[in-house]
Amino acid sequence: MARLFYACSFILLTIKNRKYLILEILKLEAFKLEAFKLKVLGIKKHLVVIGCFIALLFVQNVSAEELSNKSTDINLAELAKNAQWLHLLHYRPHGLLATMKSENDSKHFFVHPNGKFDAYAELQNEVEQFSLINQVDNESLQCRFPARYTWLKQFYSSWVDQSCTELNDWKTEIDAHQLTLIFPASYLNSPSSMYGHTLIRLDRDDENKSKLLSYSVNFAANADPTDNELVFSYKGLAGGYPGVVSVLPYYAKVNEYSHLEHRDVWEYRLNLTKNEVVQFVNHIWETKDTEFDYFFFDENCSYRLLALLDASSDRIDVAKDFSLKAMPVDTIRSLIDTDKVEYVDYRPSFGVILNQQQAQLSGKQKELAKAIALEPSNISTQEFQQFSDFEKAQILEVSISYLRYLVVKKKQRSPANRKRSLALLSARSKIPLNDVFQPIQTPAVRDDQGHLTQRTSLYLGQQNDDEFVDVNFRMAYHELMDLPEGFIKGGQIEMGSLTLRAINQKEFESNSENSQTKIQLQKFSLINILSLGARDYFQQPISWRVNAGVDRFLINGSDLFAHLNVAGGYSYDIGYEKDHWGQVYGLLEGRLKASGQFEKNYQLAAGTQLGWLYQGSQWQVNAFASYFPSILGDEFDYQDISLSLGTKVSRNFQLRLEAKREIISTRGSYIDGDSVKLGMNWYF
Repeated sequence: MARLFYACSFILLTIKNRKYLILEILKLEAFKLEAFKLKVLGIKKHLVVIGCFIALLFVQNVSAEELSNKSTDINLAELAKNAQWLHLLHYRPHGLLATMKSENDSKHFFVHPNGKFDAYAELQNEVEQFSLINQVDNESLQCRFPARYTWLKQFYSSWVDQSCTELNDWKTEIDAHQLTLIFPASYLNSPSSMYGHTLIRLDRDDENKSKLLSYSVNFAANADPTDNELVFSYKGLAGGYPGVVSVLPYYAKVNEYSHLEHRDVWEYRLNLTKNEVVQFVNHIWETKDTEFDYFFFDENCSYRLLALLDASSDRIDVAKDFSLKAMPVDTIRSLIDTDKVEYVDYRPSFGVILNQQQAQLSGKQKELAKAIALEPSNISTQEFQQFSDFEKAQILEVSISYLRYLVVKKKQRSPANRKRSLALLSARSKIPLNDVFQPIQTPAVRDDQGHLTQRTSLYLGQQNDDEFVDVNFRMAYHELMDLPEGFIKGGQIEMGSLTLRAINQKEFESNSENSQTKIQLQKFSLINILSLGARDYFQQPISWRVNAGVDRFLINGSDLFAHLNVAGGYSYDIGYEKDHWGQVYGLLEGRLKASGQFEKNYQLAAGTQLGWLYQGSQWQVNAFASYFPSILGDEFDYQDISLSLGTKVSRNFQLRLEAKREIISTRGSYIDGDSVKLGMNWYF
């Protein structure tokens, strides 16, 4: 009997929550007595219960933190500050006082009415409910918040797992054993995709099964489908859409990003443990029916996925580093830098496949491939039959790729094109040759291996007779003359670029020369997007530009003017693949300027810009000339000639020389201005 009493007392001293002592006592008759193999009957059983109550009285003034796993209110207060608990609730410093609140905006994401702002109160309520037993299947809080329950159970080992059939069935269907971060690269023709996108694929255990059958986790703005691109851009910047976590079949996302939008896809396998993968899936269950704010620059797809990963493992704590902006490529770098990436795979876009295939054809083969795609009966012509089987197979495969390009990219879906596709596939199947093209080349430099996305610059220069120093800061992302490796050829996305100039202006008075240093805002670019997609025999994209901000003329005494420029045109590669000399481009552009320095306060001009762009790994050149006659408003014509020359010093350091000449002519007279500057760009 003494052994039993001591055993009972020990049990009571090690119980993690005093609230459940009675439960443990009731269990003694069925479990503890058998464990100690004591055959006590009748009154002896009651003595056991009495002994347990005596032990309870003995320990009632002893801190549970000292006796168990730190479960008193004091410990709860500390536990509520634990980084992992805050990650699970998606807490983040808010406002000037950096008070903590959850980024989740759904009431059912919390148990306590003030759970969005009070992590301690939320913890108290959840601890109480997680400990309940004999709950209805699927109705317990454990089923609602499995990730929180799993993490907290390490402190409350006496908790009893409740039945969660719906959750378990869902997890079985998902069948996640590994996580892979998917990065569809930048796509300039869609504002929501200009910086790329990230999602997570939930890989199954069987590597032989197609990854396309796996599920994926995606965070995106729940946008109004009737909103146009301009409205979408504004709401995305201003937080006008809620963001939602969705779980969809991966093949649906591959179709969207690789085929529909012609984007390369990079796959980054994460080296998470099995338990971390399970915890990630548990947390997705908690968040998939909830809403967050969505902001294009910071609380976007990439930031939210990092926050989800943070909640799955105490080894990951990276989302906090992206409080101002979260460029997808930067978030990938953070996982690589913290050794969370195991290996990287490349999935070329449909456009890349077509481009590399057609580059291996002769001119005559290209003509036939295009003609056969549009009219499969050309297969029977003598012109096609004269080729070898190998060359025929090449022609047919390019024909198939081109037809898919028309159907998907150009949205030319029709019964006629479907019939053509079947005819081409049938003809190709009759030629028993595989691998008629060289393997698709993986880019030498991945997107995450290019320069960092913020930039600061320092330039020394001369404008007319005045010397100046320019200091520039750009929030994001890349311009044509930046180091090109890892970025879209001919692509430019700049936002939030500001230039301050300290200019030493000379003043001439009689026989003396004085100077005055003036600090001024020289230029601010709100948005500057340029897409110079090179046209070829099969793909013929339209080049375009949108540029909005404030600027100055190179004329002494010029004030700031606001401007909005919109352009469209063509671009063509020159040279060959191995002897490439860049691309030439021509744009028709409209420019609207507004300023008090104009007689009519505004000017609308339309003209053209012709240029040559070379983006080599070591040297970068952009030379262009523009002419813009006035249409409305102030009657002056504008023309300029510009040359930029850059050279790579390191991955994140560039030297650059820029020279520009402007001519403003009106009523038979003109004013000109010149500028030349030399400096460096540092990317960080």
